Amino acid sequence: MGPLAIRGGILAVFLVMAGSARAQDPRAPTVLLQPGMMTADFVSAPSGEPATTGFNLRFSGVVPTRWPWLTLMVGGSVTPYGSSGASRRNTNTPVLFVGNVFPVLGAGRTAGWLSLDAPLLLTYTFGGGGQHNPRVYGRDVALGTSVTVHVGRRLLSGFDGPLARLRLYGMLEQTLTPNTTFEGTRDRFNPVAYYGVTLPFGTGRASP
Repeated sequence: MGPLAIRGGILAVFLVMAGSARAQDPRAPTVLLQPGMMTADFVSAPSGEPATTGFNLRFSGVVPTRWPWLTLMVGGSVTPYGSSGASRRNTNTPVLFVGNVFPVLGAGRTAGWLSLDAPLLLTYTFGGGGQHNPRVYGRDVALGTSVTVHVGRRLLSGFDGPLARLRLYGMLEQTLTPNTTFEGTRDRFNPVAYYGVTLPFGTGRASP
């Protein structure tokens, strides 16, 4: 299955989720639009790889279940204009992902201000799968640490509509697959940072 088919399938899932979401259902599916920035190679970068930053668009669908530790996430991320500097990360090819969001700290324990989650994702991206993958696109496993600031709920609750649901987010995502770098060494810790604004649609009360 090619990237276009996968992107079409993800878009279809988003449309179904958005149409069936019910705001009063605590387990209603949620579609998240997350415009922001991406920064890579700022920690433990390979030799000769400068830090790189670019505008990023991230879309994800979140489906909570009756079990708090089981929350399906599916979506995609793209840096449409590439990123700064001459870097192997400077690409506008999409990253597709699917996985589970593990809750670490709920908003109820921070007076509704902050929540902390750990998404475990299977990613499908250009150059993925390491040196042993002969294909253009490949799969990897990634673990994220995601912080959400519920600014709309705490500061803009008097407004109706999107402003009341506005959030800020920041996430570090580290590939866990033991791929090798161009120098033949293991990429032990070289996370990618995503940060920006979250606009949720069809928000259920239990959504991340």
